[in-house]
Amino acid sequence: HRWGVFFPGGLDLTMPSFESLFARVSAELQQSVGHTLFTASYALPGGREVERIFTSLPAEYPVGGRKPVHLTDWNTIMASGRCFVASTPAGFGPHFEDLDTIVALGFGAVINIPVIDNGRMLGSLNLLDREGAYRGEVLPACEAVRPLALQAYLSYEDAMSRHPG
Repeated sequence: HRWGVFFPGGLDLTMPSFESLFARVSAELQQSVGHTLFTASYALPGGREVERIFTSLPAEYPVGGRKPVHLTDWNTIMASGRCFVASTPAGFGPHFEDLDTIVALGFGAVINIPVIDNGRMLGSLNLLDREGAYRGEVLPACEAVRPLALQAYLSYEDAMSRHPG
């Protein structure tokens, strides 16, 4: 009932439209910013949990994985619509309970791009790469994918409303 595997060799044209849209977002961000891992998380009703709905590394970070939302400064940043950028584990560690897993996989830099529709948090695009990868001006590229990401999230919601569970 869930989709979300990105095929590195190309796109499967039978994928639902939200899948191909997230793959396009990932490709655009790969070209403009770079990433080793790209995921899209969906904010579940109630705001206490997010679910992974797209991933570029399905073995390590499978679709359907859920994480609780812990209230930190990160939530305030995301709710305001600002991107969160940290180029070292020390910069994002206080906000991520799975820090040890992230670092063990060789990731040390994070970008989270909130996607909001008319004041409603839909979720976040999450890029991870080696430590130090996100130094410099990355925000314009992150902002540029938001319209396509919004389309992907709305397409996801439409698909889930037609095929719940």
